[in-house]
Amino acid sequence: MVTLKEFFADIMDVEGVEGLILFSRQGEILHKEFRNEESFEPESRDWWGLFIYTLDGIEEADFVFRKKWLYIRKTNNGYLFVLAKRGAPVAMVRLNCDILLPNLQDMEGQKGWGRFFRRNK
Repeated sequence: MVTLKEFFADIMDVEGVEGLILFSRQGEILHKEFRNEESFEPESRDWWGLFIYTLDGIEEADFVFRKKWLYIRKTNNGYLFVLAKRGAPVAMVRLNCDILLPNLQDMEGQKGWGRFFRRNK
């Protein structure tokens, strides 16, 4: 069985990618992975739930900041957030999402999220 960490390894291997978070549609964190775990700690699930609620219908979005880039991509059951340095190769991140996310959606439909989390317990 593949863990979510292994599943998202190609995205995390892109130069400049600092981390990613997979959210459910309710704002629950399903998976969180950062190169430096101390660099980001989501504070309030309620706030993320509200933010994700506002994304309803959005397939993909980019937010460009002075030093960072945030890429948001819709999945069947939520949203994937990828945080990267501003100079990161955007096309590589998008390409990896294009390749990986249909496989994630197939796994969600066939086995549910439990497929990923049973192994880690």
